[in-house]
Amino acid sequence: MYNNLNDSFKDDFMKSNNEQFYKNGRRPFRKYQRLGLPGLIVVLGIMLLVYFFGDNNEEVVHTNDRNVINSFEKYEVELDRHTDGDTTQFLFNGESHSFRYLIINTPEIGRNGEKSEPYAEEALERVEEVLDNAEHIYVEFDNEITDNYDRFLVYVYADDVMVNELLVREGLATVRYIHPPNDTYVDILKKAEKEAKVEKRGLWSE
Repeated sequence: MYNNLNDSFKDDFMKSNNEQFYKNGRRPFRKYQRLGLPGLIVVLGIMLLVYFFGDNNEEVVHTNDRNVINSFEKYEVELDRHTDGDTTQFLFNGESHSFRYLIINTPEIGRNGEKSEPYAEEALERVEEVLDNAEHIYVEFDNEITDNYDRFLVYVYADDVMVNELLVREGLATVRYIHPPNDTYVDILKKAEKEAKVEKRGLWSE
């Protein structure tokens, strides 16, 4: 009996004249009154299963309004150009903006003929490698969105890998600039730095 009711429900739902079903003055759910109480129970059960056991992956937000930015939500961005190990230019809502990686610092790239600091080039090359090969790039904001230089402050993700943590773990960045309330992931980054020190990676190799 229940199988017949489900088949009837699906057949009705997939009919090509659905647009007629919602004409002004019609009662949208009148067609399903013939399902009766058992049929309605089956439909309700399916809805509950989808709600509780459906895909609960963390939502990635797509917004066209630059002013609507929420903390701890991931926003998909596109790579515009690389700046250095801890700053990248991303296309966000159709515009290019500078994004500063939160709670980390990489050695400075030499400008205007100046020599780069040790591991500065390696940090930049690692960021280029990770971001250039990512299928998707996301940014996540902490409690405060920008700094005094009008740069966005973010945790950057190459697919499901937090680049901030990756750089610290590989000894290409140090944990710096901890400014509450933008310190949500500071413990994760400190743990990664401790591992890099113990393993004498990158900046900690000497």
